[in-house]
Amino acid sequence: MDTNALTSRLMRVLRFDASVYREIAADQGALPQALTIVVVAVILYSLPAFVAGQGAAAGIVLVALGIIGGLIGFGLYSAVAAFIAKTFFQGKTEFQEMARTLGFAYAWQAVGILGFIPILGGLIAFVGWIGAVVSGLIALRESAEFDTVKALITVVIAAIVAGFATFCATGIIGTPIILALGLASGGQ
Repeated sequence: MDTNALTSRLMRVLRFDASVYREIAADQGALPQALTIVVVAVILYSLPAFVAGQGAAAGIVLVALGIIGGLIGFGLYSAVAAFIAKTFFQGKTEFQEMARTLGFAYAWQAVGILGFIPILGGLIAFVGWIGAVVSGLIALRESAEFDTVKALITVVIAAIVAGFATFCATGIIGTPIILALGLASGGQ
């Protein structure tokens, strides 16, 4: 993995440079980079909760669940977005291309690491979330090769569908584990 090229792409993502998404969409080797960005962003976004004092074992389990949930959500969102874009708006995209571009858009989620800062942390994390939404909209638009209105409609529908499916999937996987952690810590 060429770290200089990756760093250059990430800087362009953070500047909302639309041309980087066209470049990523065309780069069939960029999926491992995109997945790495998703995992790192989820870890960084989860760190303030880890530091908040769940205990080391519980914190590690919660971060691991966050990574699993993040990857499930990312995969579902990419698949639903590609399906909606292609089926309803004749977008010129497919799952892997959509996943590559949306994965890079996740870079903005990493701003959530600053969520631990008193008073301003929540606001900074919110700005990171807004940045991720805007970056995701641009990524989707460039990947599907259609206008912003179609991209916005696709984002909203895909977020609702994938969000609900991810909530259900991670609830089925995570709830028993979280309950077990709660019971284990209650016995101490």
